Amino acid sequence: MKRFAFLMMLLACISFAHAQDGGYPNKPIRIIAPYPPGGTTDLIARSVGEHLTKAWGQPVIVDNRAGAAGMIGATYVKGQPADGYTLIIGSAALYSVNPHLYKNVQYDPVKDFTPIALVASLPSFFVVEKDLPVTSFQEFVAYARRNPGKISYGSAGTGTAQHILVELLKQQAGIDMIHVPYKGSAPAMQDLIGGQVQAACDFGPSTLPFIAAGKVKVLAVTTAKRSPALPNVPTLAESGVPGFDAATWFAIHGPAGMPPEVVTKLNREIVKALSEPEVKARFEKLGVEPTGSTSRQLLDTQVRDSVKWAQVIKNANITVE
Repeated sequence: MKRFAFLMMLLACISFAHAQDGGYPNKPIRIIAPYPPGGTTDLIARSVGEHLTKAWGQPVIVDNRAGAAGMIGATYVKGQPADGYTLIIGSAALYSVNPHLYKNVQYDPVKDFTPIALVASLPSFFVVEKDLPVTSFQEFVAYARRNPGKISYGSAGTGTAQHILVELLKQQAGIDMIHVPYKGSAPAMQDLIGGQVQAACDFGPSTLPFIAAGKVKVLAVTTAKRSPALPNVPTLAESGVPGFDAATWFAIHGPAGMPPEVVTKLNREIVKALSEPEVKARFEKLGVEPTGSTSRQLLDTQVRDSVKWAQVIKNANITVE
């Protein structure tokens, strides 16, 4: 009799929990990737989506809605029902940079979205041309100060992560470098190899092959901790720029006003996905590191970075059309 009562109580608890989240999910889920297929954001979304599909038995579809630096996808998601069936994966730029860089952004990064979880972090590496007479970032700073106006750095374009990251570094390290914008990372790296520019700071997928081939010299990583990809390379914080921490993060949000129980269920399963060997192996190939967070931690990260990048953009007078 006692066992029967216990089982009935357990069943009631399960039924209550099921009712609380409305049986979520009971239909397919879409993750909007606001960038083209095949890119880092898209592939991260597909890795997480496959785990959710297996865990819940409902299809998780990645829907690419690219354009306007991700803002087309973000504006679309903002207007969708807040029921957990339309989500968005975006990089730090979508929430913490674009609103300060572009005019007429059609979304509020805090008011229009529900933060769910940080998913991954992508470190950048500060690299210089291989014949530059420096072997550390401290030596580079000294060299730049001895040669004012003679050091140039390449980026993937005005207003890109590669651009504003170096502007932050310039401000914190107290050095001056001339910005040379390119149409993407590939031509910037080729000109660095050729000696047309002396420095660059770019993501692992863009820099690691050239570092391994000895075509460029790596001086530091931009994250607070050393990168597993190059554990012997010091951080910028270790290299004379105290507190420097600038990684591009990727996170999943939903429209504003999502039910807390749905957010909790999504968060738990997404964080669980990040510990799966298959997901970790895919991330490693992409050059990204799994992170995970609570909803609140994501919001705090987003707001903190927004304040930081707003100041950098203002100080450097960065404008884009």
